[in-house]
Amino acid sequence: MKTILLLAFLCASFALQAQSSDRNSSIGITFSGLGQNRALHWEIVDGAGSYSGRGYYSFGITYIRPLSNRFDLETGIEFINSMFRFSNASLGPDNLPRNTNFLLLEIPITARFNFWQHFFLNGGLLLGFDITQNKHLDNQTGVGAMLGVGARYDFNNLPVGLFLNPYLKYRSLIPFAETGSFRWRTTEAGFRLGVVYNF
Repeated sequence: MKTILLLAFLCASFALQAQSSDRNSSIGITFSGLGQNRALHWEIVDGAGSYSGRGYYSFGITYIRPLSNRFDLETGIEFINSMFRFSNASLGPDNLPRNTNFLLLEIPITARFNFWQHFFLNGGLLLGFDITQNKHLDNQTGVGAMLGVGARYDFNNLPVGLFLNPYLKYRSLIPFAETGSFRWRTTEAGFRLGVVYNF
């Protein structure tokens, strides 16, 4: 909790000390679904079974606020459905491979560094809340991280812009839920498409 409060304080400080920018704030919608997802854990555990990613999709609302001519703050909320196939290490009629998924509400707190005219690097923290009813994969609630690169285009005669953002996400660096001696973590590598309104 202290980490989240510190992060919120730092973001507010950057916003208050930001240089003036001739760019507008933006609000928009995003979609992700082209990419791969994986489940992994740091420890080696014999007989734990394995998860293979079967894809994911997400929808979100994003808010982008310029902090200076080079830097933006991006936040919002995203709903993610990530699908996996679980295979147990031991054989038997009750241990057949089965499909499972997890549902996540995620709040990104990221920064964008804009370069050249239409490109940016982005990265930051992800505050995730696992809302899956029957959890098969470990609870993914916690603080994760993301890193990406993207391209954007703002139309000249319309207050509308588009962006495409290839990214990598990792959950969770700081878990909020205890799951025992080892825990499954998830990754996503994919593309995010956004349509924004500049105001």
